[in-house]
Amino acid sequence: MALSDHGPRADPTLPIEARNAASNLLLLCSSCHDIVDKDNGKAYTVEELTGLKAKHETWTAALRKAGQAWRMSYSSIDYLNVPRVAMLPGGDVVQQAAQRAGLDPTRPFSGQGFAPGMFVGTVRPVFESWREHAVPLDETRLDTIRQGMYVAFNAPMRSRNVSNRPFPRPLTGAWQDDPYLSFRLDGRTVVIRYDPQWLTTATAGTDLVSAAAEQATYAGIGLVVGESADAIRISALFFGKPQTAEGAFMKYVIQGETKIARTVYVDDFETGLSSSGSGSRLLGATREPSNDDVTVALHFNELEVDPGQIQRETFRQLMRVVPEFRRDLTVAVGTFFTYSGLTSMPKPLDIAAAHLAGEPKVWSTHSASGLGTLLADVEVAFALVRGVRRGQLDDLHQALLADSESYLGAVEVNLRRPTHRHFYGVSPRYRLVEADLRLLYSAKEYYGELGDWDHRPHELLDEWESEEIFKSVAWEEDKEQSAADERQAEEEMSEWRAMIDPGDAATD
Repeated sequence: MALSDHGPRADPTLPIEARNAASNLLLLCSSCHDIVDKDNGKAYTVEELTGLKAKHETWTAALRKAGQAWRMSYSSIDYLNVPRVAMLPGGDVVQQAAQRAGLDPTRPFSGQGFAPGMFVGTVRPVFESWREHAVPLDETRLDTIRQGMYVAFNAPMRSRNVSNRPFPRPLTGAWQDDPYLSFRLDGRTVVIRYDPQWLTTATAGTDLVSAAAEQATYAGIGLVVGESADAIRISALFFGKPQTAEGAFMKYVIQGETKIARTVYVDDFETGLSSSGSGSRLLGATREPSNDDVTVALHFNELEVDPGQIQRETFRQLMRVVPEFRRDLTVAVGTFFTYSGLTSMPKPLDIAAAHLAGEPKVWSTHSASGLGTLLADVEVAFALVRGVRRGQLDDLHQALLADSESYLGAVEVNLRRPTHRHFYGVSPRYRLVEADLRLLYSAKEYYGELGDWDHRPHELLDEWESEEIFKSVAWEEDKEQSAADERQAEEEMSEWRAMIDPGDAATD
């Protein structure tokens, strides 16, 4: 209904608040607006437009649900339309990488000297932690593909209308004449058009020329601009050659720390990140899902979370995934401190290899190369959850991936491993018991550094009660940590006595 009293389908008796409500809002292009409002709105009734709006909202909700946070490990980025990618959620990192490399992101790569090569080397790892949601283009989802949808593709394909000329000709707008990639999928032809001005290197162009004669595998994201019973037409945003486990393994053997490299195998570098199947195969889970209780570290981008956000997002998904009747979990939150020029710690890729290599295999959503890239490029925080069953890890990962913009992936933690113990050896701060939350404290926190009474931050009770996630919130003593605090205090007292009166300490 119109906002004004005299507009198309106007109802002067309708309050202004109802006219401005989202339920009365229908967004149209200028051409459709003219059609709908023709003859003062007689062509379309309020009921018809309300029905069209509801149908479209149902459809778009289904598209969002079908999409997944898409990631890929690349050996090379061959095509990247920077202006279009920069407009996507998370695309600002591409824009920033271009600026750091001295690249003008508004101009095609050709004619910008060495800057495109520097830019591609910087931006390649970005796509292993990419957050853009896209629908995996495979046989199981063909019925959901519609115009306007972002899709992820990964398949052997052939190129058409390619040229190895250094300065490509402008696009004609005709699909049969412009450069494109194509492959067959369940009886339909998938056509991926691209603008050769955004090919990243001369090698990328040469490889596409070769792909005209022999299939080559490319993976990327594009926008569906047309679909029919025979074909799906896609406008590419970016694509490249997927990294193979063998390639990543050989690169690490050459560059990695010798001691760690001897314990690493090819399957530790399986990416598990593809546009087919579920979109994220879980790695290292050589055992069948079971009821074994395990510890898992959930990784988050520390620069994208507010205080308490990691706990809130973790608690909500644990409450969804873990049944209440057997929910008895502890949670700790910490920061993953990695390589620094001021320390002698290993480099991020070596840390990642030590995390995932060796026996027994640990469950993980990361490959060794993917985790190494993450630790090098992102400030990683984690929630360490003890008491989850191995069979629940996949569901927990998928729930966080769907609902959290800052979630990066997860790895099963084995505290008998020195690397895991070093990075995840933090004391639990919370305990989830059925529908209740317990805030854990120890003797040290209760008495304080100087023995003062009750140093617990009691306002935390009010904060967590206001979240309305739990049936009740209360304090609970972590007796194991209290015992450790008391042992530490006794050791420090003995050292202090030895400094004051060495003879007396020796007598004791």
